[in-house]
Amino acid sequence: MALLRPIFEARTYRHAVYLALAFPLGLAYFVFLVTGISVGFGLLIVWVGLPILLAMILAWRGIGTFERGLHRGLLDIDIPEPTVKFLGEGTLWQRIKGILADGGTWRMLVWLFLRFPLGVFTFTVLVSITAIVAVLVAAPVLIPVADNMNVDVRVGSIMIDNWRPQAIDAWWMVPLGLLLLIIEMHVINGLAWVHGVVGRALLGSSAREREVVLETRATELEQRTRLAHELHDSIGHAVTLMVVQAGAGRKVFDSDPDFVRESLEIIEQTGRTSLGELDRVLGILRDDGAGAGAPPVPDLGHLDELIAGVQEADIPVALTVTGDLDAVPRGVQGTAYRVVQEALTNVMRHAGTATAVKVRALGDALDIEVVNDPPEVPPPPRTGVGRGVSGMRDRVAAFGGISEIGPTLDGGYRVYVRLPM
Repeated sequence: MALLRPIFEARTYRHAVYLALAFPLGLAYFVFLVTGISVGFGLLIVWVGLPILLAMILAWRGIGTFERGLHRGLLDIDIPEPTVKFLGEGTLWQRIKGILADGGTWRMLVWLFLRFPLGVFTFTVLVSITAIVAVLVAAPVLIPVADNMNVDVRVGSIMIDNWRPQAIDAWWMVPLGLLLLIIEMHVINGLAWVHGVVGRALLGSSAREREVVLETRATELEQRTRLAHELHDSIGHAVTLMVVQAGAGRKVFDSDPDFVRESLEIIEQTGRTSLGELDRVLGILRDDGAGAGAPPVPDLGHLDELIAGVQEADIPVALTVTGDLDAVPRGVQGTAYRVVQEALTNVMRHAGTATAVKVRALGDALDIEVVNDPPEVPPPPRTGVGRGVSGMRDRVAAFGGISEIGPTLDGGYRVYVRLPM
């Protein structure tokens, strides 16, 4: 029965312990804070008060941690630590400013001052109800004792005679006391709920602070994903090209030294370019400006160089450009270049066959299509989607575009992307 459930639940008695501690803790907090803050402000004129006030702030933040522990252990409410961190980095003055700027510092102070009036109210309610319950339940025993002791009952200066029921008539008070005890259990849980709601609001982070943390984490995740894509696309393409050239040179090492020399030159040039790309990405990752002098993100104007590098690996590539590419925004051009680069990298890895690249600027969108012929030897079946394909889709989705990537009916492969401008 729902009405009796609180009596048999352990949490009700944990709540009772928490509420019993509310008054003594609230009184101790009030005396400590009022005394410390008053002394600190009183001694500010000789600067001694400043370290006292700073010590008080750190102290009440420590008490706030203790209060969160009480909520967790006795009220079953897990209040996360405040999201603003200030003690780990920066100069002493920066840390002090961080403490003062943290809204959690002042919300904790409000909570600690509220603990006193909340504790007084809770103490009064629970003691009153508990006393009434005890008197009602013990009435059949107390009334005969009072009769035997000839105790007079007065209201002010007026004595009330013959007010008491007989002991046998007092038994009706027992069920009334038990009913009040059940009600008290619900009151305990209700008061604990009030403490929990107010404590969660004042001891934890505000909604805005949690939103800022989530936005920061999302931004960091997006940046890490972008850097991973940059490394995969640029370095992955370069390494693939070098592997293809090295493999081709090894096969004709004795019969065609001129071809081997050209392959080594391509490997050297590709390696230098990839080092520049790597330095640029690492400079962004370090955020120290080290990548400022590195090559910028390539755009569609570099497609000829990209395709020339693939053609030097003995893979025929035909490029068709339609429309004015200069009208395409820089960001869209960078994404389109990376899509073509990754598509050609996959051609070198898995097919090595003739490929057609088509780029069409349509005014309000940019279309990219890369289609390669089927390989002479079908590649082994692959499970799942590679990082390159998922990276292309992520890049396109970030710009609100659409992508169609997959095998063609004749066994080739097609990458189609449309990016809005």
